[in-house]
Parts: sequence; structure tokens; C-alpha cells
Amino acid sequence: MEEVYISNPDFLAILEKVISPDDVCLITPQQMHHLSQMTTPPGILSVCKLPDEDHLPENISGMKIFYLDAIRDPGNLGTILRIADWFGLDFVICSPDCVDIFNHKVLQASMGSALRVKTCVLEKEEIIASGGDHLYICDAEGKDINTSRPPMEGILILGNESLGVSDVMMERAKERFAISGHRSLGAESLNVASAAAVMAAWWVKK
Repeated sequence: MEEVYISNPDFLAILEKVISPDDVCLITPQQMHHLSQMTTPPGILSVCKLPDEDHLPENISGMKIFYLDAIRDPGNLGTILRIADWFGLDFVICSPDCVDIFNHKVLQASMGSALRVKTCVLEKEEIIASGGDHLYICDAEGKDINTSRPPMEGILILGNESLGVSDVMMERAKERFAISGHRSLGAESLNVASAAAVMAAWWVKK
């Protein structure tokens, strides 16, 4: 963290407990509105260096990883990062056509998880090479997770909001797993972030 700007002086007493007062600058609400990309700024803004990208280990044995195949909505990506953080997944990998992890809306939705979860961007071919026989897909046509044992390790692929998982990943996946909708009142599908939460909870259960 380089600097912190606040438009509410009440924040100063809280921030002084964790950072030097010399790094905190009080500005007017009007200045905060001009600086922030948000329509309604929360009154605090920090300037940070972007962290170095994490690198996926050559050996992913024992790891539980999400691969996001063209997730375009920043709210969805931020929420998935928060879910991965909550359930302790080892990595979240994005395809190159995902929204930028450091998009301000992604950061807002992640509630800080974007800075804790290990992330990187990899092409589908690299995932296929790394995952080998441990590539899995969340898909409505797959095995019901309520009657399936979760894999011990591997890469679980979550697809685009409207198009789903790309064909090349579908062809290479070892298995498909589905979230049962047998009690649905008419909903055609789950939001991808909601599906990520259900799959993560199933995946990490003992």
C-alpha cells in the first residue's frame, strides 16, 4: 500500500492502528468523487502496487483449483475469488478472455480476496497440459454431486455466463458434475458465482 486517501476524518482513528498517519491524506468528498471510479465512493481510497502474478506449480498434485473459462462479469469474478478464499482453494486460474482480476468492480466484489487468493492467467492448452486426467467440469448434464464423491484433487472448470464451458475443455474433461435442480420452480440455471459456491462447498467436504 502506497497511500490512503479519506474523505471522512472519522476513518483516521481506525487507520492509524494499522498504517502510519503519514500515509493517510484527508481530502474533500468532492475530490474523492473525482478520484474514485465508483458512483458512490465509500470515503476511502488506497493506492497500491499490483502484486506479481502467481505461477502455477508444475506439480499440482493434491491441489484444488478453479479454472474460469471466459467469465466476463466483474461481479461474478470478484464473488468467485471471495468463494475460493472462504473455502481455501489453492488457486484460481483465468482464461485470457476473462475480465481483468484487478478491474475495480472485481476488487469491490471480492472484498479483499483478490489480494489473498493465488491467481494467474493461462491459455486453455496450458490447463489441458497441467490438468491431465484431473480436469472436471461443472455442467448441467453431469453427475449429480449429491450422489457423487468429490475428486481429491484437480482443476474444476466453470464456464462463461451465457455460453458455458468451451468445446475444447468439454472434450478434454475427465468428468462432468452437476448441481441438481430437481426442485426448481422453473429456473433454467444457476448464476456461475452461485454454482461456484455450491461446487466449492461440495469439493472441500470431508
